[in-house]
Amino acid sequence: MNAIPSTEDPCRQVLDLLSQGAGLGTIFGYTADEYEALYALGHDHYSQQRYLDAACMQMLKRYKEAIQYYSTASVLDLEDPLPTFHTAECFIALEMREQASEALTLVVAQCQQTAFAELAQRAQALLELLTGSGAPTEEQAQ
Repeated sequence: MNAIPSTEDPCRQVLDLLSQGAGLGTIFGYTADEYEALYALGHDHYSQQRYLDAACMQMLKRYKEAIQYYSTASVLDLEDPLPTFHTAECFIALEMREQASEALTLVVAQCQQTAFAELAQRAQALLELLTGSGAPTEEQAQ
């Protein structure tokens, strides 16, 4: 990209550089570290908003919409099992047991870190209820 020549109108120069594919960071001279920091900030803000939108949809019992938002949040942070867990809750509310079981299985697999131990227990308990492996057998009930 070309540096902004000092003899032209600054607005025209910026428009010319943008039309050549330059970003505002290039125009203002941002370093790679500054780009990365700005991207991380924007990504975090976007992720947080998508997650809040999903929670609102779930509370309003708009489960299909909540699933879409939670799915976006899951993709944005593949290390966080919480959006997938909430997706499973929505599937359960929609009586989509197979999809809920798949989501809960994924949550249990994602919860290898001790920070997610409680969530892993909740997911495992729900999974057992859905698959019937946690329900008492006839013999146990008698």
